[in-house]
Amino acid sequence: MNSLKTIELIELISDGDRNAFRSVFLSYFPKVKYFIVHLIKEEAAAEDISQDIFIKIWENRVSLKEIQSFDAYIYKMAKNAVINEFKKKDLEEKYYNYNYSSSQENYISIEEELFAKEIRLLTELTVSKMPEQRRKIYEMSRMEGIKNEDIAKKLGITKKTVENHINLALKEIRKTISFMLLFFI
Repeated sequence: MNSLKTIELIELISDGDRNAFRSVFLSYFPKVKYFIVHLIKEEAAAEDISQDIFIKIWENRVSLKEIQSFDAYIYKMAKNAVINEFKKKDLEEKYYNYNYSSSQENYISIEEELFAKEIRLLTELTVSKMPEQRRKIYEMSRMEGIKNEDIAKKLGITKKTVENHINLALKEIRKTISFMLLFFI
């Protein structure tokens, strides 16, 4: 859905238009759910959280006119909902397991864990959209730990070509992560 159409639909939603809400829901729900599933790894919980997000959007529709970027708004809602879910699970775990103890030095905050998962997800998405040769070389190098010389031999290309592909892949990943840091955090 292009941003101009989204802006028009958001204005209609803020005026109570259910059909506009339905259009936005059908367009954004799969994206929100996909994002949340990859963070919490539970399909049913992700669906519930996603539905709750859209319920809140409808309930607070009057304030939608103040939003400058609906994409950033819904991303932030999803991120906060996941953080709240992690906090809720953490509290439940502490309640049921009163002997729960964690070293302060080794404890990673929920926000840090979520941020790390976001970075991993963005990296995976960026790599999946790379040209086939670049993706293959990146995965062989970074995920399988194969040396550049061995990759070059396996693929019948020069070591320099392998290095170029890896540099381009890393540059693309850094660009995606920088974009996220600039616009969403």
